Amino acid sequence: MHPALLLLLTLLPAHTPAQQTRCQWATLRSATDQVLESLSSGLLSPDSLLLTSPGLNYTQNGVAMPLASATSILTSRLSLSQQLQQPHSLIDQDACAAFIKLVASLGTGPDTKTSAAAKTAAEAETAIILAAQIRYVYTPDVGTTVAALDLVYARQGDWKMMDAATVASLAGYLAREDWGALSWDEQERNGGREVLDGVARGYLNFLGDSVTNDTAAVEWGRPCARLEGAVYVDVKDGESCVEGVVVGGGGMMDRKVVVDMSVGGASVLARDGRLGGAPTVLEFRVVDGRLRYVHEFAATAGNRGMTAAV
Repeated sequence: MHPALLLLLTLLPAHTPAQQTRCQWATLRSATDQVLESLSSGLLSPDSLLLTSPGLNYTQNGVAMPLASATSILTSRLSLSQQLQQPHSLIDQDACAAFIKLVASLGTGPDTKTSAAAKTAAEAETAIILAAQIRYVYTPDVGTTVAALDLVYARQGDWKMMDAATVASLAGYLAREDWGALSWDEQERNGGREVLDGVARGYLNFLGDSVTNDTAAVEWGRPCARLEGAVYVDVKDGESCVEGVVVGGGGMMDRKVVVDMSVGGASVLARDGRLGGAPTVLEFRVVDGRLRYVHEFAATAGNRGMTAAV
């Protein structure tokens, strides 16, 4: 090798892992839409991105299992709530990951012989809230595939899911919130990925702090709204939604984070020490560096398979 070329190569900066794993937004959006389609129309299509991803690791409510096992929720068709125009999602280019959340009913498809009232009652009875973090990997020979799918769902009987009617009401709460894309100026005011991650972690640390209970450690927005299970707390301008938050009990363990700077969103999958280590989903919307929305639900009833859940 020519000495000048060798010198040039030694002076070039090495690629960091973050640079190597950063994915194209359009590619992640397309792959995430395919996963959502699999959830709503049925997993067993032979060309499903989930089924065609080699070595995919799947966990459901904290338990590893095959995608098509008898207890997998993915083996049942989900009917998405009509109150939400589309399932909610975050796209994380730096982590090559995505987060999805939806409200749906289990195993209830169209039935022309069923009255509208009966169908509505059936959908309420089987209503669930479901969220998942998706980790992608790209290889030149295969393209973009799913490396890991960590899914958590909750329904009647889980933490703060009092009855079927309150679970079904979740879609209405979520539909009225603004999760639209932020302008470049708004993203700048949010302060970047580190700030979003820090706001989320500050809230998680606050939940687990039974010693100081320092509410000042959290960047509370005014106004802000908090959704715990199916219990919605929406406050007016000038007030904080800190009232009623239960803290202490072991904190949030095994945290996995997905951040989407374009909407000021951050999602966390963790185990909640306050709830005996139950698989838990939290999501945050950050505006001007402060919390605007906080969502949380937990699978406190354990890993209920389809047979037990319906």
